[in-house]
Amino acid sequence: MKTSTCSLRRSLMSLALMAAFAAPGAYAATITVDPTAADPDSFSAIDGKCSLREAVLSVNAGVDQGDCKAVVTEAYGTNDTITLPAGTYNLSATGFDEGWEPSVGAEPYVVVNTPDTAKGDIDIMKSVRIVGAGADTTIIQWSAGVLDADRDRIFHVYTTAVGTVNVAIEGVTIQGGRTLEELIANGPDDANSPVVALTEYYLRRAGGGLAVGAAANVVRIDPALEGAENSAGRGGSLKPGESAPATATYSLTLTGVKVLANQAEGDGAGIYTAAPMTATRVVLSSNLSSINGGGIYNEGITTITNSTISGNKAEGGGGVFLTGSNTVNFSGVTLSGNRAIGGGAVSGRSGVTINMVNSTISGNLGDDVGAGFYSNGPASLRFVTIANNMAGADSPTAGAGINVFPSGAVQVALKNVLLTGNKVGWDSLAEPNGPANPAALASANCGYTGSGMAIASNGYNLSSDASCTTLTQTADQINTDPKIDVLADNTGPTLTHALLAGSPALGAGGADPTVTVDQRGVTRDATPDIGAYEEPTPVVTPPVTPPVTPPITPPAPTDGGGGGGGCTMNPNAGFDGGLLGLLVAAMGGLMLRRRRSHTRR
Repeated sequence: MKTSTCSLRRSLMSLALMAAFAAPGAYAATITVDPTAADPDSFSAIDGKCSLREAVLSVNAGVDQGDCKAVVTEAYGTNDTITLPAGTYNLSATGFDEGWEPSVGAEPYVVVNTPDTAKGDIDIMKSVRIVGAGADTTIIQWSAGVLDADRDRIFHVYTTAVGTVNVAIEGVTIQGGRTLEELIANGPDDANSPVVALTEYYLRRAGGGLAVGAAANVVRIDPALEGAENSAGRGGSLKPGESAPATATYSLTLTGVKVLANQAEGDGAGIYTAAPMTATRVVLSSNLSSINGGGIYNEGITTITNSTISGNKAEGGGGVFLTGSNTVNFSGVTLSGNRAIGGGAVSGRSGVTINMVNSTISGNLGDDVGAGFYSNGPASLRFVTIANNMAGADSPTAGAGINVFPSGAVQVALKNVLLTGNKVGWDSLAEPNGPANPAALASANCGYTGSGMAIASNGYNLSSDASCTTLTQTADQINTDPKIDVLADNTGPTLTHALLAGSPALGAGGADPTVTVDQRGVTRDATPDIGAYEEPTPVVTPPVTPPVTPPITPPAPTDGGGGGGGCTMNPNAGFDGGLLGLLVAAMGGLMLRRRRSHTRR
């Protein structure tokens, strides 16, 4: 029997997949959690139901714990899976595994941080994949009966061992976590203080919903200073003079996750990460930090795609606060309704390089400057819409949409960026919930703090005012109303501003071979639109003309035709093997009849 090429290809593909899934170390153990299981203080068998806390401890220990019985293909490995069916997973095992102790040196107090999964936040110490049934149906939170003062984060990815910890979380909601700060004591005078004052030491724990790394700090506070300049943090548990030991390396992958309504009296109310992070189809909303990073406090190489960051609040970086020395990429992200003193949506420090494409920054508030995008590091913005952000600054050079704090030759480069409706002069004390009449405020799409307008144009940008003084390159438009619609669901994974009919942004952009679709996934034209939204070009379908059927002319009669239809020969017709079969059958029948007739004679 012969096997077709297509059948052979399918057989080989099946064998390859079977071999891949049978490879050693590929998610060796799988644990399924029961959402009705109690969150225990100990891990002895209690009710025969495997809880989330027991499942994580099983992965950490590499052996079944409590009521959990893993399905093990090899043995517990470094890529185990915890499956969470739909349900609400309530945490109730209170207690904290982070504290402080006295020390000797310039800073007399240090952190003591020993991960303990049995209490407080769930410490993840080994690589694991946690898979829910969907963020709308799989919810992880603290039980309603636990007091706010006793609550902790939901997850803390941290270990004191040396190794690699890669954590992937999919299809869950993380909500209601909380980290509180604790005043430790007064310390020595701060020599840098403008007045004589004692320094205060706090245990300030970061990451209200989810933290990665040694996220607990002792923070030195100078009460004589205001804002972010009044504190200096030191993470980990090193004493002054100690050298750093070898530590674990981490990575975090979030897919289809919601991080909602978490709080931190420290950095990163929603997420605090000091490690590489990839976030796809993530929603961070209504998280509140008293310091930096309402939605995210980020110190690692990070990529955020097709995600929404909205309604978060912090002192710096209401949506995201970016620091360290790394690159952060945004693609298809909407940041809206966030609030901070500086950087309502985005705040970036000088060591961070920001790349943003096909994204929308809309309706954010900054009590001071940069309600939308605030950075003193390099950045590239392409096909971005920055609209209706309101700042409270009264400086004549301040910006509400984009505000830069130049550091040397640092520049924020713009191409195909649309800026409109960004205003300054809002009095946040008189109107704490935002300006009642934005139209009365001064327009300030672009601005700067410090030495100058470190914003560079790569062309094809549009600004509704003249504040972006460096938009002088190819096809830049200033003092031009872009005619955009309100922020709305225009299909796609995130909200966008549609372009209205007659918008000067339509077809006015510059082609970019690396950007072939808009924020919604709609194909970009050869001459694309400016901003995050692309208005599809109408497809013109030519009218269909019905084919003309020629009249049928009957064949002329012939002398031996007997009045029958007959066949006509087409000299261009292809050979028909079926006709040959009929001919052979007919000849065979004819020969048979002749033999029978001959026999009868």
